[in-house]
Amino acid sequence: MMDKKLKNKLFTALLITGTIIFQSTICQPVYALKSYELDMIRIYKQVSPSVVSVLTVSYENNEDAFMDPSPKQGAGSGVVIDKSGYILTNNHVVEGASKIDVAFGKKIYSARVIGVAPDNDLAILKVNAPANLLVPAKLADSSKLQVGQTAIAIGNPFGILGRTVTAGIVSALNRDVKIQGNIYRGMIQTDASINGGNSGGPLVNTDGQVIGINTLIFSQTGGSVGIGFSIPINVAKKFIPSMISKGRVTYPALGVSVLTINNELAIDLSLPTREGLLVLSAMPGGAAQKSGIKGANKIAIIGNAKIPVGGDIIVSLDGEKVTTLQDLSSYIETNKDVGSNIIVSVIRGRKVINFKVKLQARPSPKN
Repeated sequence: MMDKKLKNKLFTALLITGTIIFQSTICQPVYALKSYELDMIRIYKQVSPSVVSVLTVSYENNEDAFMDPSPKQGAGSGVVIDKSGYILTNNHVVEGASKIDVAFGKKIYSARVIGVAPDNDLAILKVNAPANLLVPAKLADSSKLQVGQTAIAIGNPFGILGRTVTAGIVSALNRDVKIQGNIYRGMIQTDASINGGNSGGPLVNTDGQVIGINTLIFSQTGGSVGIGFSIPINVAKKFIPSMISKGRVTYPALGVSVLTINNELAIDLSLPTREGLLVLSAMPGGAAQKSGIKGANKIAIIGNAKIPVGGDIIVSLDGEKVTTLQDLSSYIETNKDVGSNIIVSVIRGRKVINFKVKLQARPSPKN
């Protein structure tokens, strides 16, 4: 039988041990979310209600002429831009689709294409969904972007995963990216993971504002390798009204055919400058011709090549130096509209002449 004093000592020891264990348990530090984690959570909660999945069905012809065309399913993302049911996405997400659905989480509604801007890979969809599901995203001013700032991509990767968020930085600005013969100008480059199905979804800043529309990646595997590109939201804002009201976009054009001058060409043709754009022709009735800009008036033969010469040499637009066709196209498409005026500086002979040109609409390829 245990001695009473021994019992009391044992009880006291157990009590002290229990107290220590209890105190050590309740005093264990609880993991606290870091400020940057709280920011990401806030941004995702703020923006994700505006992000939708875009589900498409198109039909491909079979090699066997006796078989009906087979359906092909596609998926991308989109972002709600107002309470009327307009959704901004990529043109390549919906191009050629026979059926388009938009998914707000598990709720799916039929949609249709309202307007497109193919040269900028943009499209506007219209969906008749309940008002409570139509949460417009806030659109930023992408002209204020800086390399190194945080960039967050939200979308529907691979069409099966639902809304997903990835984060990175703005890696570069004003990238001109050539894909299958198309040049997408002024793109935002980011290392935030963008995968198949993210196309058409938003790239946002830490204020939860859309800075770009995720469009394409450079990859040899089809997965993200940290080089993704987004269309600046200012480009989309420029074209949204026309896409909604007219169903299409008209692009401004100078109406010239040009040849980029390099050092070798300048020497061969005895040109007065080593860089610029030699005007080969000015489209009859076009903006440049109407303003007085002249194209070639004779042919020079260099080796086996015949080159139209004698035309003006474009050296700047609104005081901005241009040395390539990409410079010319990028400046006009980014900064001008149909009907805008532009100052075109040319070298004619040995003199610099400035022309005020009123830009016209670029002819449709169908014309």
